Amino acid sequence: MSRSHRSVIAFLTAGVVLVALVASWGGVQRATVRADDSTADANPLILVGQKPRIQGVFSGEDATFTVAVTNTGTVALQTVVTNATTPACNRSSLGPLVPGQSTSYTCTAANVTASFLNEIQATGTAQGGAADTHVTNAFVNVLNPDLRISTFPERVAVRPGATALFTITVFNTSPDIIMANVTVDDSTDACDFDPVVPVNIAPEGSINYTCRQTNVQSPVTSVLTTRAVDPTNGDVYRATNAYWVETVNLAAELTPQPSSVPEPGATVTFHINLINTGSVPLTLTGLSTNQYGNILDAGNSSVDPAHNTCLPQATLPTLQPYGGAYTCSFQARVAGQPSDFSVILTATARDASGQTATATKSATVRITNVAAAINLSATADPPFIHPPSQVVTFRARIDNTGEADTITVTQLRDQFLGSLDGVGTCDIPVTIEPGFSYQCSFSAVVAGQVGDQRSRTITATARDDDLSPGTITDSTTVTVNVTNLPTQKAFIPNAIDSAVGSSCVDSFSLSLNRLYSFLPPPHSSQSVFRFTLPRSGVVSVQLNNFVPLDGQLVVWSGQCGTLVFLGYNPDKALNRTVDLGTRPAGQYVIQIINDGPTNMTNAYRLRINFD
Repeated sequence: MSRSHRSVIAFLTAGVVLVALVASWGGVQRATVRADDSTADANPLILVGQKPRIQGVFSGEDATFTVAVTNTGTVALQTVVTNATTPACNRSSLGPLVPGQSTSYTCTAANVTASFLNEIQATGTAQGGAADTHVTNAFVNVLNPDLRISTFPERVAVRPGATALFTITVFNTSPDIIMANVTVDDSTDACDFDPVVPVNIAPEGSINYTCRQTNVQSPVTSVLTTRAVDPTNGDVYRATNAYWVETVNLAAELTPQPSSVPEPGATVTFHINLINTGSVPLTLTGLSTNQYGNILDAGNSSVDPAHNTCLPQATLPTLQPYGGAYTCSFQARVAGQPSDFSVILTATARDASGQTATATKSATVRITNVAAAINLSATADPPFIHPPSQVVTFRARIDNTGEADTITVTQLRDQFLGSLDGVGTCDIPVTIEPGFSYQCSFSAVVAGQVGDQRSRTITATARDDDLSPGTITDSTTVTVNVTNLPTQKAFIPNAIDSAVGSSCVDSFSLSLNRLYSFLPPPHSSQSVFRFTLPRSGVVSVQLNNFVPLDGQLVVWSGQCGTLVFLGYNPDKALNRTVDLGTRPAGQYVIQIINDGPTNMTNAYRLRINFD
């Protein structure tokens, strides 16, 4: 080929303008348009690509492209269209496409005389009008027989903020022309070559240099144009090529449901959404949290395997570029003291070259405080004394009535004795779990005159087990009556033997752990009593000094008309007991039947013991 013929190959100005414009977009555009609020939940995503990414042709030859369009979103695309720099690549109807579906076609630019970027824009529209647009490009290089430029590699993928490194080589392919004053212009300026001292390339020689795209934040398409001059006649030679910088990037979302739980904790569902925000496909390789370890491990005991949709199938999922997503969820227990429970998710993925992208996301579940509570009760034994004084045994019971906190009793004080630690059987401090109790007893001398009521207050102080412990206090007052004889409290209405069910409505109400005195009913009559258990506990009914001797002590449970027999004691004795064992909360009825002689002078004693 003659020198003059070789010199007629020129790079068209229009092509340079187009290259610069596309380069300013980073080689890719994406835009999502929402039609109205009714489509707010739609997530249309479309991806378009073309091969080959770069191809060289001689002037006048054809350039052929293979175009692939994929629905990478979660909703169907009703219409799909493409618009391209090469008119033959336009398509007005490629849809519909369901999520994950692809379609492809080939197109040709005929009689190419100037290098250019074939830009293709694909737009997919979902029902309701929500649309997504994606732009891709491929470079057609019209080869200069005498001057060439190449990049190595042609394509580099890096994480955001990293540097992409390229080696640029300019070849003088002519056997007899010196290429003088060699320069290279990069559309992004990163790989410009404009030396202060002119650089010449000998026939069939080459030069190379290294350049960098620094702090890469988005995909880049860059076009290189080299220029050289024949020093013998001033002919100008140009050659072009292109390179691409892709991004490897992954984003993660972590949403707990519910976002708050009462102490000590509850099961929470964690929803994971991974999004490929880069420009190359990514395959998931790892999913873990600081609290629960490897979520992809089926043997992980911290995660409920029956409610873990993140467990891998035959292959781990691949996330398509430019918004391709993967969602899953798992259930695990959030437990602890009132505070913010932080879960940090770490997701890793890898591109085809083995480069890793990592995304972390934290979520907080609030563990709310449940108030601690205690109930202090006390009894006196005996509840009645005779003047001038008598030793009385006092029993204190502390119930942890809270739902969550283990409490520690730090003080137990008597109004007159002060601290009860080490007094009697009391040993403070003591720890009580929810639903449990602590009991102890101590003795003191109570004195007074007939008719006096001797009261004393007992106070318990405790703290809960929260990170910032709270204080709980409860007090109770116990009274000892001073009498000269046991007090006759009441006469019970008589009822016929066969009418226990109906006479239940006339029963006399008794308190727990209190001694009562009554006169026996007449011969062949009965007295009926009732009592209520506020909770489950051990119960016995004690009858003392029943002078008629002949009769029965019977205990029932339930409401009048539907009583259930529990036990009886038919012994002919002054003293008798019916042990009921552990009984649930509810109403109970006592029936005392007198089959012996009538006695209107000697009172018997009746007591319901409850622990």
